[in-house]
Amino acid sequence: MGEAAPPTQSRGPSSVKAATSAGAITMISLCFANGLQGGEIQAFAQSTESLKHAFHVSDFALGVVPFSMAIVGNFASVPIAALCSRFPRTRVLAGMFALWAVLLGLTAMTPRFELLGLSSAGFLLFVIFRVMTSATEATDPAALPLIADYWPVEERAAKVGIFNAGAAVGAFGGIIAAGVIVDAYGWRWVFAMWVPIGLIGAALVGSRREPITGNQDAAYGDRLAASLDPEEILHDPVLAELIDPGTAHIASRPPPPPPAEGDRWAVVRTIVALKTFRWAALGIALTMVMQQGLANWGIAYFKRTFGLDGAQAGAMAPVLGVGTFLGILGGGFLADKMLKRGMVRARVRVTIIGYVGAAVAFGLAYSTRNIVIAAPFLGLGGFFGALPTGPQVALLMDVTPANLRSQTAAATNVLYAVSAIGPLLVGGLSTLFGDNLRLALWCVTPFYLIGAVLFVVASPTYVEDVAMVVADAEGRVEVLDAAEDQD
Repeated sequence: MGEAAPPTQSRGPSSVKAATSAGAITMISLCFANGLQGGEIQAFAQSTESLKHAFHVSDFALGVVPFSMAIVGNFASVPIAALCSRFPRTRVLAGMFALWAVLLGLTAMTPRFELLGLSSAGFLLFVIFRVMTSATEATDPAALPLIADYWPVEERAAKVGIFNAGAAVGAFGGIIAAGVIVDAYGWRWVFAMWVPIGLIGAALVGSRREPITGNQDAAYGDRLAASLDPEEILHDPVLAELIDPGTAHIASRPPPPPPAEGDRWAVVRTIVALKTFRWAALGIALTMVMQQGLANWGIAYFKRTFGLDGAQAGAMAPVLGVGTFLGILGGGFLADKMLKRGMVRARVRVTIIGYVGAAVAFGLAYSTRNIVIAAPFLGLGGFFGALPTGPQVALLMDVTPANLRSQTAAATNVLYAVSAIGPLLVGGLSTLFGDNLRLALWCVTPFYLIGAVLFVVASPTYVEDVAMVVADAEGRVEVLDAAEDQD
C-alpha cells in the first residue's frame, strides 16, 4: 500500500484541515517497536524453567530479571525523550532497534562460569545483558507521539490498538516458537532467533518520514466543539472561555513561553499540572502490576498448575492470546466509533469497563485448579484486560500538549516503573506459598479495580483538558504560519 505523506510545506490552518494519515507501511514499521519487545519477553517466559536449571537459581532470582529490566527500561525513556527533541523520532527508533538486536545476540552467547567462588556468575552476566536490552525497548517517547502526529484524533485509539497488537503478534511468536525451540535446542536459540528480525525493523522504521507535530490536534478542534452539549460548555469555565457555542469553534491561544534557561523542572511541573493525565497515568501504572506479573509467570503457571510441558504450555497461548488480541484491536476501534458518534468521553468509559471485567474474570480463573474451568475465564480476562489498551494511551495523548508528548511518554514510563514489582511480587508470593503461582496471581488481580476507580476520578476534567490541547496546537500553528509569512 502506498504512503500518504504528511504535509511538509505550509503549516497554516488550511494545511492543518487537510492533514492526512500515514499508510500501512508506516504502521508496520512502528509495530516492530512493540512486536519485538513482546516476543522476546515471552521468549524469556518460556525459558524460565530451562534457565533455572542451567544457572541453578530460584524463582525469586528469575523474578529479579524482569524487575530490573522494567526499572531500567522505564527510566531509560527519559534520555530517549531528550534524543527525540533533538533528532527525528524515526531515526531514534531505528538506532534503538539495531542496538536491541546486537544485545540479544550477546545474551544468547552468555557462558556459564564461576568467578571468585560465585557459581552463578554466568547468570549475573545474563542479567546485565538483559538489563542493557531493556534500555533499547523504551520506545514510547518516539513511537507514541509519532502515532498522534501521523493519524487523525478520531482514529488515534484504533491506531494505538493496532500498534499494541504488534506486541500480541510478537508474544504469540515468542510463546509458540520459543516453546518448541527451548525444548529442542535450549534457551540460547530462544534469544538468538530475534537478531535478524530486529535488524529488519531498524531498516524499515529508518526509512519513514517525520510528520508535523500537533497538526492532527489542531485539525480536530471544530469537530470536538461540535460534539459538545452547549449546556456543558456554558457551565464549564474552561470550555466557556475556549469555545463559542454559536460558532462551535475552539479559539486558539498563544503557546506558553519556553522554559527558562537552566530550569530543568519546568517540563515536569507542566506535566504534573495536567489534571486528567495525573489520575489516568497512575491508574494504568497500577493495572500494569498485574499485567507484568502474568506476562512473566503465565507460562510457568500453566506448567505448574496443570502439569504441562513447554510445547503444551505454548499451545495454551491462544486461550489468553486470542482474547487479548481481540481486546487490543476491539477496544480502540470501539472507542473511536463511539467518539465519532459524539461520545467525547468514550475512551474513559471503555477503559473502565475493561478494567472491571478483567478483575472479575481473572479472579475466577485463578480460583480453580481445573483447566477446563480456568481456560474460558483466562480468555475473558485477557480480552477485558486488553480492551483499554488503545483508549487509555490515546487518552493520555489527547490531554497532553503535542510538543510535550515525548516528555510525557517518558514521565509515564518512569511512573510505570511501579509495575516492575509485578513479577517480583508474584515470584515472592509464589515462594511464600510453596511455589504456588496460581494463588500468587490471584492475589494481584485487585489492581485492576484500583485502576478503574482512578479513571472514574479522571473523567470530569477530560474534555476541558482536550480542548486546551487543541487550542494550544492551533496557537502553535498560527505562530509557525506567521513566521513563514515573514520569511
